[in-house]
Amino acid sequence: WQNPALLDPKVNFTWIKGKHSLKFGYEYEHIWMAVNDNNPLYGSFTYGGGYSVCPSTTVGGVKTPTYPDCTNITTVSDNYWADFLFGTTSSYQLANYFVVHLRQDLDSAYAQDDWKVLPNLTLNLGVRWEYGSPYSEWKNNVSNFDPVSQTVLTITPGATGITGVTPVSTGGVYGKTLMNPQLKDYSPRIGFAYAPTAKTSIRGGFGTGYVHYTRAGSGDILPINAPQAQFAAVTQIAPSTTNHCATPLPTQIIATGSTTPSCYATADQGYPSGLVTSFNPATDNITWVPKNTPDSYVENYFMSVQQQLAKNTLLDVAYVGNHGLKLQGFINGNQKNPSLGFARPYANWPSDITEGLNEFWSNYNALQVRYEQRFVAGLTLLNSFTWEHSLDNASASLEGNTPSPQDANNLRADYGQSDYNLPVANVTSLVYELPFGRGRHFASSANGALDAIIGGWQVSAINTAQAGTPFNLTYTPNTAQQVSPQISATYRGANEYRPDIVSGKKITQGRSSRAANTGYVNYINFSAFVVPPIKDAAGDVLSPFGNGPRNPGRTPPFNETDLDLNKKFNTPIESLKVEFRTEIYNLFNHTNLYLPGNISGSQGTTTAVASTGGSVPVSSIVGNPTGGGQITSTLEPRIFQFALKLIY
Repeated sequence: WQNPALLDPKVNFTWIKGKHSLKFGYEYEHIWMAVNDNNPLYGSFTYGGGYSVCPSTTVGGVKTPTYPDCTNITTVSDNYWADFLFGTTSSYQLANYFVVHLRQDLDSAYAQDDWKVLPNLTLNLGVRWEYGSPYSEWKNNVSNFDPVSQTVLTITPGATGITGVTPVSTGGVYGKTLMNPQLKDYSPRIGFAYAPTAKTSIRGGFGTGYVHYTRAGSGDILPINAPQAQFAAVTQIAPSTTNHCATPLPTQIIATGSTTPSCYATADQGYPSGLVTSFNPATDNITWVPKNTPDSYVENYFMSVQQQLAKNTLLDVAYVGNHGLKLQGFINGNQKNPSLGFARPYANWPSDITEGLNEFWSNYNALQVRYEQRFVAGLTLLNSFTWEHSLDNASASLEGNTPSPQDANNLRADYGQSDYNLPVANVTSLVYELPFGRGRHFASSANGALDAIIGGWQVSAINTAQAGTPFNLTYTPNTAQQVSPQISATYRGANEYRPDIVSGKKITQGRSSRAANTGYVNYINFSAFVVPPIKDAAGDVLSPFGNGPRNPGRTPPFNETDLDLNKKFNTPIESLKVEFRTEIYNLFNHTNLYLPGNISGSQGTTTAVASTGGSVPVSSIVGNPTGGGQITSTLEPRIFQFALKLIY
């Protein structure tokens, strides 16, 4: 939760001088905000070990069962279900309760000249400067990871003598926030409006806009950081008959300086008592925002031509585009790298690090056509058509299908269609005053009784037809392959592991294939995918990253018609009128399908040999997904709504 408050004084000044309209302004904002965003407060368990699989022995590159009466040596989904039943977790997580009181100052100033060069040509020339301070905290509870010393720097009072934590004391903005200020956020504003004829107008413009306020969970708020705020996660050792923990559990299940739990804890034993009360680098998922992080910004540009076709009728054709740079996303800044034998980049820090990284980007290009007719013979009509293409590798840092990448070391591999990429969209809306009743074209002299029946009717409609919504497909690899074992939430940088795609296969199979008994739509074509194997034929753990692109498919097209029927009644009181409304959403009850679920099933197997952290050819992998991939819900069906409104 959060509880914000804002002080926002501003001043603007306009000076008209000849053909110039000069505008200047300054705005100051001060933000107070109390935030609690530590999760999971009540803890969570992960069952990804598959510990009930039968043991095996590898001889000459061939795996064979260790015991002849236990031949199930490949992990399947039932093994994870068995883990749940036995309470044998592969990891567990817990956070403490902590409330921060954030402070932020924002300054902005601008100067603009609207210059009427000719009677039919106006130029808009301006520049804007903005500064948004990094977050400070009213009690100076601020910490940040330092990649040089590989420790947590902190100005938090009393945070001394803690392993992995280095108290610092310095001045300026950095001394309050552990971030360096960004003072060069200048934004140009260039535009023009040209009317070659009385019925034609051409407009264009370019401008940039900066982002100074982000609220993407806890991943970029340095006051919500160790040692004052803790997100603990423990990756378990494999259970055996000799390493089960005694009850109660040790206060610190991973000793200081170690990276391995001292014993195996089952779910029924709960959590170690010191897990989130005493900071331990081996168990805590800390936050890191590089101290020289640039502010995100977007370049916006457009060109449009407007043509009056007839009285009250307009056609507008426009190109609209934008380019996002230094956008925010979340990764594991200390992710294990399969290509380096699953080694961490910061070897002296033993756990995952949530990094708020402003290094993502986006591109949007669109043709937009708008036809507008304003009250011609009682009809107002608007039709908006968009043909667009939107690409990025960070559609959202908190919500959305893909809030974090598959591999923190390969952000380019996540560059694909945006979560909201709709190549074609057409929206038609109309309002029609029916020509019946007193003062209208038909029955204009109707008496009061007749007018009360046939007069005052208005019909409104909106028809939306657009492409389906893109969706991502992910899977959960075996614990041995996971490169971020302590981060489970994508808004803190958890990896979005994707499967391999089989060349030449269609990803989706339409809406006609239905599951027995439920009627759910079997939307994903399982034969188009294989899930990366856990190990190669030599027993080496393989990379969990598949070759599948981000957002590889989209749902069926969306179509909906909404209808609104209104009737106004006069009353004996002249100033009082009554309006009755009948609203019908999804008039034709068209079934618009929601997103499909992720695929599931056992990971593939291979007879190929790679090496630790390597990948094998897709053609050598056996094992398609066997579950999931269904669309189990729809958007709203037909809905009737009635309303009565008094107008006085």
